[in-house]
Amino acid sequence: MKTLIWDFNGTILDDVDIDIEIENILLDRRGMPRIPSKDWYLEHFRFPVKDYYYDLGYTFDDETYEDISVQYQELYRERIFRIPLNPGVKDKLQQAHEQGYRNVIISASEQNLLELQLKELGIRDMFDAVIGIPDMLAVSKVEQAKKWMKADGVDPDECIYIGDTDHDVETAHALGIERIYLVSFGHQAAHLLQRACSRVVDSFDEVVL
Repeated sequence: MKTLIWDFNGTILDDVDIDIEIENILLDRRGMPRIPSKDWYLEHFRFPVKDYYYDLGYTFDDETYEDISVQYQELYRERIFRIPLNPGVKDKLQQAHEQGYRNVIISASEQNLLELQLKELGIRDMFDAVIGIPDMLAVSKVEQAKKWMKADGVDPDECIYIGDTDHDVETAHALGIERIYLVSFGHQAAHLLQRACSRVVDSFDEVVL
């Protein structure tokens, strides 16, 4: 069955500004320099996120990356109801449904939080499956996605993957998916995305089903 696979943060959610806000709070707590601008963030954010945190000035000498991740998640949960959808998400979900696709989310977000956000945004019913992770420090979204694809007999050749970072290209390839779109309004600058993917779009209207 034709499947449209969606990344969540930065692709469905317009959460870049919230991310910068939270990271600046964590930096303030440590007396470290703030992220200088949104452009700087878009140029430096990358996976693995720990490498990006080194750019921010973390050394992890006195605290672990996991400690910081837990603090980040606490602040994120306090702000989830302030985070809007990116423009055009609902229209593309509806179009995909009308053209016989099932809509599926594959995300590194914790499963319960993911479900909560989707319900709050009023779009949970638009997805046939929501694949998050059971524990923020447990397994990767690739592992979860592979389990789901095997259980459901998903053919990667019938999938389209939509993401917002070069890591989404790596994820899609790990799942055997070659048809990939990256949106230019997520967590990485467009010119960085263009190095990883030939289909970088400025709106969901440009995603061809």
